[in-house]
This record gives sequence, structure tokens and C-alpha cells, in this order.
Amino acid sequence: MGLLITIVVIIFVVLALGGWAISIYNRLVALRNNIDASFANIDVILKQRADQIPALIQVVSKAMSHEQETFTRLSEARVAYLNAGSIKDKVDAANQMETALKSVIAISENYPTLISGETFIELQKSVSEVEDKIAHRREFFNDAVNLYNIGIALFPDVLCAKAMGYQRMSLLKISAEETAYDGIKFSS
Repeated sequence: MGLLITIVVIIFVVLALGGWAISIYNRLVALRNNIDASFANIDVILKQRADQIPALIQVVSKAMSHEQETFTRLSEARVAYLNAGSIKDKVDAANQMETALKSVIAISENYPTLISGETFIELQKSVSEVEDKIAHRREFFNDAVNLYNIGIALFPDVLCAKAMGYQRMSLLKISAEETAYDGIKFSS
């Protein structure tokens, strides 16, 4: 009778541990899939932004030929994004692309004839719409990444996450230009 109780207890413990391990595994897979889905939603818009860059460079470079370094960084960031294979590489490239794009827009403000041109105004509106969409979807993506990063760091989930090869993911960042506030400026 004692042997039977011991066997039942061992079976119960093994089943409980197995169920617990399966639930951790399923939770981590769900967190990872949530990141993939969130990034798929933003990837379309990031690609749209990357596709706008050649037109922006073409319009702006005519007026600002001495700003070649800025255009080179923007073009390199675009190529890095289009060639990125993993979500991490795409996030890093998207962050670089955003910084370079903001530099081009900021520099273009120093060229009144450029920014008053119809082509540039239309292009700037289009870029602005894409940036608004990115900002909205970036919030969802960053929430998913944050939950994932927390999930793979909590004990005992961290043991399963390490066994599955899960690593921290990068957030889509807001550029320093977006967080800076220089006060209200009036043009004279």
C-alpha cells in the first residue's frame, strides 16, 4: 500500500512538473509570436518609409549638394533596413533610418526655396503621415517587446527561455531630436 501511494505521488509530481513546463513554454512562445505579429504590423510602414527615401534624397539633394554625408547616412540606413533579415537587425536599422531622416528634414528647413517647393511639401506630408503611423504602431511593438523581455527574465521562466535560445529584443527608439525641446520659436 505504501509503495502504491509513493508511485501515485511520483506520477502526480511528474505530471505537475510537466504541465508547469508546458505552460511556461507556451507562454514564452505566445510572447515571441506577439512580437512577430506586432513587428509585421510595423514592418509594412517601415518599408514604406524606406521606399520614400530615394524620392526625398532626389528632391533635397539638388538644393543641398554640400550635405552629402547626411544623405549617405540616410541611404546606408535604408539599405541596412532592406537587407536586414531578423527583427533585431530591422529594429536597429529602423532606429538608424529614423535618426538620419530627421537630420535631413531638419537640415532642409535651412533652405527656404526647397521647403516652399510643391514636390517637397507633398513629400514632407507623405513622410509625416508615415511617421505618424510608425509612432502609433511603435507603441504596440514596444509593449510586446517589453512583455517578452520581462517574460524571459522572470524566474523560473528564464530557465526555459535560455534552453529555447530566447534573447532580449530591442525596442524601436525615439530619436534624441524627438525628445529635445528647444522652446517655441517664431520666424521673423
